[in-house]
Amino acid sequence: MKILLVCKDIGGYARKLADHLRADNDVCFIDTALMADAFNQAPKILRRPLRRWAKLRQFKKAVEARGPFDVALVINPAQIDSEHLAIGLDASSRKIAYLYDSFSRWPMTREALAVYDEVFSFDPQNAQQYGLKKLHNFIYDDYDADAGEGDYSAFVVMAGKDRVPALEGLARALDRIGVSDYKFLVQCKPIPGAHPGITFFEQRLPLDTVGALVKRSRIILDIAKPGQAGLSFRFFEAMAARKKVITTNPSVVDYDFYNPANILVIDEADPVIPPAFVSTPYVDVPERIYRKYTLQGWVETVFTSP
Repeated sequence: MKILLVCKDIGGYARKLADHLRADNDVCFIDTALMADAFNQAPKILRRPLRRWAKLRQFKKAVEARGPFDVALVINPAQIDSEHLAIGLDASSRKIAYLYDSFSRWPMTREALAVYDEVFSFDPQNAQQYGLKKLHNFIYDDYDADAGEGDYSAFVVMAGKDRVPALEGLARALDRIGVSDYKFLVQCKPIPGAHPGITFFEQRLPLDTVGALVKRSRIILDIAKPGQAGLSFRFFEAMAARKKVITTNPSVVDYDFYNPANILVIDEADPVIPPAFVSTPYVDVPERIYRKYTLQGWVETVFTSP
């Protein structure tokens, strides 16, 4: 099958998907985040239109060189230039969109959604409201059957300052039960007076670096973004590495892999972490359930769905 995969792949998750698909398919992966910026020396008034023209030309050349395609899969189309989308979709017989952000962050009109044969959304509320197909994110890493306890009691990495107050509340909750060997990383400028257990940094961490830190931790923290009901990749990273999760996202209880021994849902405004949750061992997810969330299971759902 000839597949066009288009995404602004800030996190690196789409590249993992592209690599998996290439095992059995002819895949043209276009990461718009990596398109080269040009015309840096042009007058400021011309710089933006010239850059847009250059990226459009680059996108068109890539599609024409590899197309036509049996199917186009566009991840988060709201992040893709509309002219790029038109070129990619016109070159593809079947058109699929997958939304791994909620409409509260990247809204789309019903007209924009209507150009796709199928639209999958990770957000159950968006899926119900707009008549989309609900689909979770995927496990992109290999299962770690020999996962050890690791160096850190808890770990999180996130971007932006908006969720730092919630993270500080979790740090204090862990402090109260005598747990201090956690690693909390936030990509933003340092916030004066923030909890000393939080480390601020500037450059986004590569996905493989994040995965290595997940494996070195015993619990992964997940603080949902405002308006988000879908599950972040943190849950799937944790499943592969056999790690527990503390989350502010209550919708996780509706998934078949949910086990209160592994996943603690807390109140963001008043987080309470029972010491027993920290000290008791991880309980394995049954294989038949786990497989559904792997890349292979995800691909089967997306590309064989009627």
